[in-house]
Amino acid sequence: MFHVASRRAPEPLNLSSAHHAYPVEQKLNIPRLLARPAFSEPSRDALARLDKGLAGVPLDYVKKILASKASDMILARPRRARLPDPHLRHPLLPRVLRVHAHRRLLRDRASLPASATVPLYPASALVMAAHCALLPPLPRSHPHAPRRAGLTLPIVPLTVPSPETFALLHAYLHTLRPDTLLAALLPALAGALPTLAASGPSSAAGERAYVGQFTSDRLVRLAHSLAGAAFQRGGSSQAAMASLMAHIKVVNGLWQNVCALGVFDDELWGVMDLAWEVVLAAMTKVMENKA
Repeated sequence: MFHVASRRAPEPLNLSSAHHAYPVEQKLNIPRLLARPAFSEPSRDALARLDKGLAGVPLDYVKKILASKASDMILARPRRARLPDPHLRHPLLPRVLRVHAHRRLLRDRASLPASATVPLYPASALVMAAHCALLPPLPRSHPHAPRRAGLTLPIVPLTVPSPETFALLHAYLHTLRPDTLLAALLPALAGALPTLAASGPSSAAGERAYVGQFTSDRLVRLAHSLAGAAFQRGGSSQAAMASLMAHIKVVNGLWQNVCALGVFDDELWGVMDLAWEVVLAAMTKVMENKA
């Protein structure tokens, strides 16, 4: 299980690219683009330690196969529980190793009261190792355990800059569903967003099959719709800007976690860039209407 804690955001937070400035009471200075850290490939040795049969198998192929088994690997849903013992037993886990995480800002387990409850997220060690270049080595699974037998799972400490957005990254890495992620980042537009083709997870790394279908005109229409939804919900320009800033915070939190764990999935980055651009354009639209 992952024991998720908070840590400082990655250096790219101090972006030097062009910024959007908005003439509101409290001036906003928001990066125009999300910066990318230097590319780093996940460790093939780490994958081979988890499953010897993956030695020499192309990484993109491993990711696709794992994503095709997402329905099995996400069988155990996130739940809340008291801060667990160093090991936790779960009676209905598939044979693949599960890793759990909670989003409390934990630096010292002893600092939490015994009554504290935390959310637990099931995850596959193979999935995390295949996608996260900066993730520490994970323990091996127990493939010979009977499917219905209880498994004793270790808690793996993990520190991320934005624990509150970890669930978004966790879900994407296991399913490779950019449409689901974009809908989670822009829930007000979920009904207007295309869904992924029935063929399953998105294409191989290096391609943007899903985000590539968004033209500039389509992004403008989405931004206008988002601005309208934010204004309708808030009733004023100030409230609409506050709503859009909440979107900025979520996308930025996801970006921080992606950088911190070393995830370089091209479709994932495309979704983050797209959501960021739509929200910035929506903020501009709100301010134009106010003027």
